[in-house]
Amino acid sequence: MKSKTINIQIFQSKLTIIFDKDLSYVEKKYKTKSLKDFGAVTLKDESKYRHYVVAFEYYTGSIIAHEIVHIINYLYLDCGVELDRVNDENQAYLSGWLFDEIEKFLNK
Repeated sequence: MKSKTINIQIFQSKLTIIFDKDLSYVEKKYKTKSLKDFGAVTLKDESKYRHYVVAFEYYTGSIIAHEIVHIINYLYLDCGVELDRVNDENQAYLSGWLFDEIEKFLNK
């Protein structure tokens, strides 16, 4: 198992990225329901302020992109940011940045 926590400074939040052979570590640490049939998961760490967790037991670009949608939705809900389908540059930039950070960690 390997993990890394990064700062998402503009939203004063943190993201922990986890890669493991299965998601049992995440189940135990964050007291989730069974993640047996999941390949990846995104959740909020309720014990900390604006701290999110994304965990993978395997990944592709499309799986990373899928989880990024969940991360951004958590961030926007917690920060009171409305999705803007006309002026979506902030969301697009954040998606790209998160993808780069997650992929860099997973490919180490």
